[in-house]
Amino acid sequence: MNELFYFAFADLMVRIEYDKEANSLRYASHRIMTSSERMVIEQYVLTSIAAKTDYYKRRPSRFIYLGVETQLVKNLNNFYFRGTPEKEMDVTASVEGLINQSMQNYYFEQIGDAIVAMRQDLRNGAALARIASFRWKMEELVEAYNHYAEQKISVAEVIPSELQTHFSLPAKSRTYQQALVEDEVD
Repeated sequence: MNELFYFAFADLMVRIEYDKEANSLRYASHRIMTSSERMVIEQYVLTSIAAKTDYYKRRPSRFIYLGVETQLVKNLNNFYFRGTPEKEMDVTASVEGLINQSMQNYYFEQIGDAIVAMRQDLRNGAALARIASFRWKMEELVEAYNHYAEQKISVAEVIPSELQTHFSLPAKSRTYQQALVEDEVD
């Protein structure tokens, strides 16, 4: 076994090798370690790595710190280089997801507010020109919502059935039960 390990708490690259014939665990680091770093790393090696080998099953066993190995600096730099694009992509995807969710919620609320405003205007006897502007506004809001949402919707799906005739949409027939449910929501 000959493996590289990165310890983020210390920003430290360590190479650990196990020689079965000599029953020895040896490790080297890319830089000089502090005594507390060395204690944590040795504890990890003895509990996690040694347990997966014959280190505790055979005698004699040796545990050796080889010191600083300059080649590990290159390994550490490669580790940084490989990790950065993936992390950036994860962060970018997460930020885009939050923005999309936020914008989707915003436009969903705007659609709801527009429906409430249209109902109020209809109750107050609004002019046909005002109702036509609601249709145009609703189409824009639905288009904006669809830009950020995975599940696309249409104006006909959003407009409650009692308002669909005002939008020149064929009114959907509804059962008595559906009418009660919609009235409770309103």
